[in-house]
Amino acid sequence: MRAADLLQRQLMTINAILHDIGDDISDEEWTRRILPETNLIAFDLWHVARTQDWAVQTLARGAPEVIGEPRWAGRGALATRGIGVGRTFEQADELAHNVRRSDVLAYADAVHAVVMEWLATLTDTDLESHPDIPAHYAAFPEYQTPAMRAETPWAFEQPPMWRCLIGPAIGHVRDHLAEVDLLKRQMRHR
Repeated sequence: MRAADLLQRQLMTINAILHDIGDDISDEEWTRRILPETNLIAFDLWHVARTQDWAVQTLARGAPEVIGEPRWAGRGALATRGIGVGRTFEQADELAHNVRRSDVLAYADAVHAVVMEWLATLTDTDLESHPDIPAHYAAFPEYQTPAMRAETPWAFEQPPMWRCLIGPAIGHVRDHLAEVDLLKRQMRHR
């Protein structure tokens, strides 16, 4: 099995989990705080999709992010720059109240499709290459902030491409999805 095939399987599972969580969320649940000092589900699911877009398109590939396509313009806060790192709770809540569930899920699916298509072209040798992250970040001041540097110090060490994918695009977003799933079940149990 190619390493890219394993990555694709992991990403297919993540997309399925995102839909298991997001497809039946009501509008009230979308922006309801379940526990103090937790993000709203809307923010976390937006963050998951944005993180995958950033990790693959900007970090690993140095390609334009999917969110920059014209089809996502005019959809509230969906196309907010960055991935949410460094936002206050108030800023995160404002974003959550200004994104629609259908847009976040459609955007997540668009990112997923681009990522899956790209991974199908990679060899194991490609995954061992070291992307030029400083060059990839040149057009994105939002990824050069002190908060982003503190959150992702490894990104500035020029890791291999597989590390750019496994860490944020798989591990980090799985953690968020597990948290959101638990919060959703807690909310519905009350």
